[in-house]
Amino acid sequence: MNQATRLLSFLFSTRLTAMLFIAFSIAMAVGTFVESAHNTTTARIWIYNAWWFELMMIFFIVNFMGNIKRYRLLRWEKWPLLLLHLSWILIILGAGITRYIGFEGVMPIREGETTQQYLSEKTYLSVFVDGEIDGLPRRKLLEDDLLFAEAYNNSFNWKNDFNGIPISVSYVNFINGAEETMVEDINGDMYLKIVEAGDGNRHDHFLKMG
Repeated sequence: MNQATRLLSFLFSTRLTAMLFIAFSIAMAVGTFVESAHNTTTARIWIYNAWWFELMMIFFIVNFMGNIKRYRLLRWEKWPLLLLHLSWILIILGAGITRYIGFEGVMPIREGETTQQYLSEKTYLSVFVDGEIDGLPRRKLLEDDLLFAEAYNNSFNWKNDFNGIPISVSYVNFINGAEETMVEDINGDMYLKIVEAGDGNRHDHFLKMG
């Protein structure tokens, strides 16, 4: 038996099926704990969107398709097992389509209204570069969907140019839930703080004295 035959035999074996299910269960359990300890974004970065998790899904499909052929599940008397294998394959393929082709988000639609817009679940980082080209004001947009989490190295570096001038955008730090507010300083200006909750949420407003 050559190496290729041994590899195919292992890929189509029930032993690999058991190993994949055990690894999948552990990954889902760890993902649940990570999501509870941190947030959903961290769980996606570490588990659900990780390359090794996607590779596991590919091995699942290869293994199930190999089992269909190896154990001759296309016969009528084995249709329950065939249906089980096909169900897993379709579930994984559907998840892959959603992951790479589909769109996820929220579309609020009031009664009697129509809309063509929705709020994407992805987080986009947009950088506007303003300048002049031939004496006219121009703006260049740099944008990409990124996942940020405090418990992860979010390092990235964008390199581009504006009218021949090099542009570099790099990661410095990420603070989850950061809010802009006032900091007390004995040498600072005097402000009046007004708190209101018009929509059920607290809102702070600052009015400069004078």
